[in-house]
Parts: sequence; C-alpha cells; structure tokens
Amino acid sequence: MNQPTPTPKKGEAGFTLAEALIATLILMFGLASIFNLMIVGVSSNSLANRASGSTAIAVKQLEVLRATPFFTLADSPAGVDTLEIQTPGFFRADNVEGVGTFETRWLVQTLTSPNLKFLHVRTEPGGFRGRTARTDLTVIRSCTTGSTSGCL
Repeated sequence: MNQPTPTPKKGEAGFTLAEALIATLILMFGLASIFNLMIVGVSSNSLANRASGSTAIAVKQLEVLRATPFFTLADSPAGVDTLEIQTPGFFRADNVEGVGTFETRWLVQTLTSPNLKFLHVRTEPGGFRGRTARTDLTVIRSCTTGSTSGCL
C-alpha cells in the first residue's frame, strides 16, 4: 500500500539558503574572536616569559656584584656608558632555553664617599622588542667599617 506523502505546512519546509548563510557568518565571527584571543594570549605569555627571564638574570648578576668584596669591585670606565655599550668586564650574554638570549650590562660607580658604590644592572632580551621586557635594578652598596680590609 502506498501512503501519500504528507505535504509540509507553511513555515516548516526547513532552512533557507539565507538562514544557513547568516548562521555561517555568525559562526565565523565567533571563531575569529576566539582566534584573536588566542593570539593575544600567546603573545602575552611570550612577553611574560621574557620579562621573567630578564628579571631572574638581572637579580643573579646583582647578587654576584653584591657578593664581590667591596674594595675589589672595579668601577666602570670613565666616559663609557656600560649600560648601553658591550664593555668587557661589564657585559655578559645568557641563553635561556625556550625563551631566548639575554644581554646583561652593569655599571659600578664610587660615589662621593669612598665607602659607597652605586650598582646598576640592566638585562634585556635580544631581538625585536627586547626593551619591552627589560629589567633595571639599582642598589647603593656601603662599607661602614672604614678600613679597606673590613668590608666584604
């Protein structure tokens, strides 16, 4: 027996081409927004990794300078900005696996009192936009004993 096929009622015929295109367009805008958020998240994570690496290396170098005996801590050459120029004895490069190469420079100056030294350490990642993750640390180191043998 053949049964007659039901005729669809008005408005129940399914999706029209226009409705399918509008739904696809809405889906594409949603996916584009999510993709943009992923790009922002990845770049922010990369910048944070570089800033963390820069800070860790700068702290390490500052601790090396603070651990050096006070009167053996050599001043930076006069007239040379050792924070901007790779000066032997005041520069080092470190490679942090998975993050990149970092350049560390430092400046040591004896202040007006012979028992005060100004220490400045600058670390920045190499490459494009390295200054965005730069770390600058400064400290004034003092010797209060007054003798050249008593300060560490």
